[in-house]
Amino acid sequence: MTDTANGPTGGAVGAHVGGVAAAVAGLTTAEADRRLAEVGPNALPPARRASLLARTGRELREPMAVLLLGAAAVSGIWLGEVVDAVAIAVIVLLNAVISLVQQGRAERALEALQALEAPSAVVVRDGVRRVVPAVELVPGDWVVVQAGDRVPADVELRRTDVVEVDESVLTGESLPVAKRTGGTTDPDSPLGDRDGMLLAGTLLTRGLAEGEVAGTGPRSALGAIAAGLHAVRQEPSPLQVQLTDLSRRLGLAALLVAIGTAAVISLTGAAEGAEEVFLVAVALAVAAVPEGLAAVTTVALALGVARMAGHGAIVRRLPAVETLGSTDVLVIDKTGTVTENRMSMAALVDAAGVVTAPSDAPGWLRESADPVLVLCNDASTDPPVGDPTERALLAGWTPGAVERYRLAHPRLGGEPFTSERRRMSVVANVDARPVLLVKGAPEVVLRRCTEAIGEGGTGRLTDAQRRDLLDVADSRAARGERVLALARRQLTAVPDDVEAAEQDLCVVGLVVLRDPPRASAADSVAAVQSCGMRLIMATGDHPATARSIAAEVGMDGRGDLLTGADVRAHGLPADPAETSVYARLDPHQKLALVSQLRDQGHVVAMTGDGVNDAPALRLADIGVALGATGSDVAREAADLVITDDDLATIVTAVREGRGIYDNIRKVVDYLVTSNLSEITTVVTVLIVLPSFGVPLLPLQLLWINLLTDGLPALALGVDPHDPAIMRRPPRPAGARFLDWAHVRGMASHAVVLSASAVASVLLARLVLDLSVAESRTVLFTNVVLAQILYAFVVHRGTRGSVAPTVNRWLWLAAGSAVALQVLIVLLPAAQPVFDTVAPSAAGWLLALGSGVVAPALLATSRRIGDRCGPKGSGPGPADRSGGIPHIPL
Repeated sequence: MTDTANGPTGGAVGAHVGGVAAAVAGLTTAEADRRLAEVGPNALPPARRASLLARTGRELREPMAVLLLGAAAVSGIWLGEVVDAVAIAVIVLLNAVISLVQQGRAERALEALQALEAPSAVVVRDGVRRVVPAVELVPGDWVVVQAGDRVPADVELRRTDVVEVDESVLTGESLPVAKRTGGTTDPDSPLGDRDGMLLAGTLLTRGLAEGEVAGTGPRSALGAIAAGLHAVRQEPSPLQVQLTDLSRRLGLAALLVAIGTAAVISLTGAAEGAEEVFLVAVALAVAAVPEGLAAVTTVALALGVARMAGHGAIVRRLPAVETLGSTDVLVIDKTGTVTENRMSMAALVDAAGVVTAPSDAPGWLRESADPVLVLCNDASTDPPVGDPTERALLAGWTPGAVERYRLAHPRLGGEPFTSERRRMSVVANVDARPVLLVKGAPEVVLRRCTEAIGEGGTGRLTDAQRRDLLDVADSRAARGERVLALARRQLTAVPDDVEAAEQDLCVVGLVVLRDPPRASAADSVAAVQSCGMRLIMATGDHPATARSIAAEVGMDGRGDLLTGADVRAHGLPADPAETSVYARLDPHQKLALVSQLRDQGHVVAMTGDGVNDAPALRLADIGVALGATGSDVAREAADLVITDDDLATIVTAVREGRGIYDNIRKVVDYLVTSNLSEITTVVTVLIVLPSFGVPLLPLQLLWINLLTDGLPALALGVDPHDPAIMRRPPRPAGARFLDWAHVRGMASHAVVLSASAVASVLLARLVLDLSVAESRTVLFTNVVLAQILYAFVVHRGTRGSVAPTVNRWLWLAAGSAVALQVLIVLLPAAQPVFDTVAPSAAGWLLALGSGVVAPALLATSRRIGDRCGPKGSGPGPADRSGGIPHIPL
């Protein structure tokens, strides 16, 4: 059956388009050309893209890059350390290349969005049906869309014939939605409520539709999402922000160190000539910059990426790994994330109202229901084509079995489903007799039933039974499920008018269909909520469906469910995280939700699979796309792709992110404390023992940096994660990477390390009366050994939960560094290069003993602090994120 309405201005010509009478002429070719020139092509705008040179320059102007390139220039040009200079430059360029590669994701997201545009469209122009490139459509064009077609533009419906559309890619609605003429077309209404429109990029799954183009290209619903992708600027991750801030402070510190050291050396006369003053000052400035930090951070993130890939999480942007560790709000979609994004038969209800799982249904019920499910059905399983609802009714049937059953029971006639009839009827040959089989809306089918099938046979359908069945249907529909009534009638002959024969039916029962939660969804939700993150479901689906699924998977019931209409009328709540479920949200409302959460200081991760999720995925601190069921657009806009679409994989990724952040904190603690101790040692010796001269020569300082900023720091970057890491709450929003309490803790450790080193010089010169060269070698060895052992103090992690023997890479790095230090002290060929001499027994004893004292003291102090601190396996208040707390000495 067909609805009719007036078409666009142009006059009726009585053309026949696609089997539907089309009394319209459409636009003239000249008018279409004029409008095309006026409004532009029906295509999404291309991505704006800076030149490669401009993007490269932007990367190299980052503070840490400038600082490291400056250190490379000093090492290579002034100090002749070409290897160091090249290594630093390679690190900077590698980071720039990685960043440039990741910047292409936004452009690829838009390219994937453009792939949803239909390549061609059936249009009526000059009274003639023709196929034109979809890019040439203009507002006012009369288009025809049939089942299987992708909608080429936003179309206001004028004629429909049993139209259903899969809009999941735009709205998240898991079920096909019915469309009708005269329905809602208001552009300010939610996408899922515009039942009078076809939306660009969606797929017609049933029927035939005609209408007038209302929006093309950037003025379509798809174009609005593309504009959102254009407008959203991806912000740097919390780690990037904090490391940038750290690099600025370290750059300023390096400059002050150079100036201050030059002044102290000049005043004390410890150096010979201005050149040596300059070289020592520059060497100390280079020592103040932990140039190994960029490399260690990159390696730690890359190794985390490799581990996550093994768990089904593909990282598209390296900083995203760490960002997950600081996430405190996770916004999830329903369709494809919590549910399977496919219809399935949830239950069969017999005429007495008894509900059973399809696999547990009694034989008599299946024998009565199967003819209706299989024969009153236009879908196929091989290949799987047809309406998703009808395909779900064939669950449990193999493709061959369906076809054999239909061949044995041929169809003799029927009446199709329409939006007016709300039922489908088929006359089939069953047991050599014609049988009328009917399925449709319960309230429509049941009022045509006078009998009911039960275990004992057929009996009269009472009014009470009818009411009970309708109550069951209403209650299941309120849970977001689709309910169909099944009925049949034995005939004596094939009727001429099937619709007239749809009376005195015998009800078989009800079939309940749903998009079920994933088997792992409840456990995944519990795991996410147990690690301190707030979980929010934001979906374009129906409120009843969203509420039912949220309750079924165990989401906490914070606040009332809010709909897109509520948000339009009253805005988002003051704290959006206090509401656990949002339904019928438009893409721009999802974007507003993520934006407000971020503005309030939350670190937001969001999952999604549809085109409608893409702008919010890009705006979120970390966007997580579903790889198995997600669209290309969502994957290209996201930072992380979950290949198995399992929330449990996100929990694994969060654990990895928290561990990586902990390890980067350890590396920063180790490098900054060690470098600060070097500076303190040099300046202190210059002041208290000016006659000694420069305590550590430029090449010795660079060697110390090479040993300590290299392998030990890298080994700390791959430290095993704290077993209690998921029992800690997320880091507080806005927490600084290095707060003052943390800086004081590192400073106190640097003072202890420096005090041990200065004491070794004083004992060597004033007590043991060693030569200047031997005393300098003792100091040189003391500093290297103390810093190597200090790595084990840092490695202890949070409240002693990680044993020192776990990280074999740290033991290997420490052994290698100590061996190299001993080698340059004892090897005759290396002694003149590094200005070292072989120490006497007393010198060795002093160097090794004093080098062990400071780390041992710090380790002991930490153990005492652990025992005296709060009970539990997690970090204390001063150590919420796994770094080194301030330890009173």
